[in-house]
Amino acid sequence: MPGPAPPNSRPNAGTFDLRPRFADLTAKTPVDDDFRAAFVKSKVRLAHTHPTLDLATRDVQVNDIIERLAGTRDLLTQPVPGGVGYGLFYSDAFKTNWGNGTSLAFDIVAPTPPGGNVSTWLYLTGMNRAALGVEAFVAYNGQGDTHFRVFDWARSDHWQTDIPLSALADYLKTDSAHDNVYQVLSVWNVTQKLDNANWQNQALLYNRVRGGWDLVYQFDYPASDAQQKTGFVGSWTAIVETFQSLYNQTNPMGALAAQLLSADAGGNWGNWTFLAASDSYVRTDNVGFRPVFFDPDYAFIVQS
Repeated sequence: MPGPAPPNSRPNAGTFDLRPRFADLTAKTPVDDDFRAAFVKSKVRLAHTHPTLDLATRDVQVNDIIERLAGTRDLLTQPVPGGVGYGLFYSDAFKTNWGNGTSLAFDIVAPTPPGGNVSTWLYLTGMNRAALGVEAFVAYNGQGDTHFRVFDWARSDHWQTDIPLSALADYLKTDSAHDNVYQVLSVWNVTQKLDNANWQNQALLYNRVRGGWDLVYQFDYPASDAQQKTGFVGSWTAIVETFQSLYNQTNPMGALAAQLLSADAGGNWGNWTFLAASDSYVRTDNVGFRPVFFDPDYAFIVQS
């Protein structure tokens, strides 16, 4: 289990292992092959359109993602809509500035429905810097199909948890910022080294009813330090990932209280910290989203 207490947790609340329950719910959820294909396309585009990479580096990162997502090379010849509506990316130095563990906890501001002209996929996602970590995120498909999903970059069968948001009433809560109230889902993802050759990924959700974190996904796997800290994957913190060329009149969405935690080379966890201005930068692909507010460098709400 993760050693540090994540932000916003109640003292001594404890962590419950609910992996069997979430696995059962996932097994009952129909597989959406179109969504999975769109997810893969989007990751290729994130690297292909990255504004701070030169052409040679961009091509290296694109090919790295394609190699890791087997069978996707043909996507380079297909049109890929969307990109980043708004969000934060880690600076190159900060992305690799951790030792034997890295952790991200944040409140995903996830309105239901997304509102406006959202007619296809839209993701509210984030990673903890580890290249073989997980994305534990909210995914929309139009106005009436919203899911919590876990995509594990360390696995060959990447797709794991998939649960309609309507089944997560115990985990949805409200929070206020700048005199407005938002629906949020508190997510915590952890990547930590177990021994000289093995690592562990975890995804947790905050249970508002009992006041504690629930472990919903875990995977142990072999990897090297270089594999965890090389490449483009893991470079995005909280982002709104888009698939349409233009968004209009969407409900407010984004991320609150995004904090990071690192373990040093000896495995000692430090303290939760917000992103410093030098550790991240804002990316937007100008598809209609504009900030309602941005509190450097860890909280933002956008709408179109």
